[in-house]
Amino acid sequence: MIVILLGLLDILAGLSIFTLKFSWGQSLVTFLVIGLVAKSLISIKSFASIIDLIVACIFIAAILGQVNILTYIGVIWLLQKGIISFF
Repeated sequence: MIVILLGLLDILAGLSIFTLKFSWGQSLVTFLVIGLVAKSLISIKSFASIIDLIVACIFIAAILGQVNILTYIGVIWLLQKGIISFF
């Protein structure tokens, strides 16, 4: 059950980055990035958590206006990881 909830957090964080284009989801993205950082720090010894931490840093840069190809790679990473957690 907890894996599904954490996967849902990944999916929501990945999808919420697209709301930054429309400038109306910045507080939601900030909240989800904080949740992503907290989730990553809990299990920092795994490779996926280290990548999640890097993606969270990229998303922080996206919140500040630096959206580039790395942002979309991070979105793809979180979406595929979140979808896999449902299986």
